Amino acid sequence: MHINATHFEKIPAFAKAKNGEKLVHAIIETPRDTRYKFAFDPEFGIFKLKQVLAEGLEWPYDYGFVPQTLADDGDPLDILVLRDAPTFTGCLVEARILGLVRICKDGTENDRLLAAPERIPGIAQPSDHYDDVDDLPKETVEGICRFLVEYSEEEGHEIEFKGVKSRKKAFAAIECAMDAYKAHRANS
Repeated sequence: MHINATHFEKIPAFAKAKNGEKLVHAIIETPRDTRYKFAFDPEFGIFKLKQVLAEGLEWPYDYGFVPQTLADDGDPLDILVLRDAPTFTGCLVEARILGLVRICKDGTENDRLLAAPERIPGIAQPSDHYDDVDDLPKETVEGICRFLVEYSEEEGHEIEFKGVKSRKKAFAAIECAMDAYKAHRANS
């Protein structure tokens, strides 16, 4: 039995450009500041509790996926949206791509996109002046990378950190994951 009331697969990866900025759709699975990791279950069309992080660890930013993408691990491409406050599970966010963290998890590439919320005229946000991952404070990037490695190792995965890549490389990863999604859908 296949039940899917949400149809996130119908949401395009890219949102309509605003103010000349190319934006992606991010569907938030796990909001920042929680120890719980939620994941979308496509069979039932609902978010389920996937794990509880070790004591002292919590999600530093909203975490989710870009719809209509397929990463090497068989899931949609993961994304962290660097917001200063949490949204909620199932929230659709339009975000600006900054870069990506390249990680190999159990021998499979498992990239995490880094993004900032869209700029809103008249509303100042801490991330407004970030255009690329190189614009982020070094300690922010190091903290994100450390978290991504630590929580995955706590799950029992073998992790190899492969570096932080530019906005241009992140867009290339999105295009590749969109192509993989289309090919998978055509063969299903």
